[in-house]
Amino acid sequence: MPAGATTVTLDRYTRGLLTALVVLLTIIAIELWAGRPDSVPAAHAQIPDTALQRLEIVQESRRTNVLLEQILDHLKSKTIQVTIKADEGKKTAPARGAKGGS
Repeated sequence: MPAGATTVTLDRYTRGLLTALVVLLTIIAIELWAGRPDSVPAAHAQIPDTALQRLEIVQESRRTNVLLEQILDHLKSKTIQVTIKADEGKKTAPARGAKGGS
């Protein structure tokens, strides 16, 4: 033995504990190595598709415009009933036969 070397002796409990720790760390290392995804690049989920986002916005705007056209057609062609509430204590009769539009 070299000069200044220290001998460490382990009891049975400590040796078993260290062995269990080494086994568990080995299992974790194998799981991490085997469980990594090879087919999907890491940055794939972080890059947004701006062209797709713009297309979705345009499609939603078109759907909104169709709905607004339907509402406008209804207001121009159908009779609507309007109720004006000036005060909670006073009741007013609804206007009858009012046409939508100007």
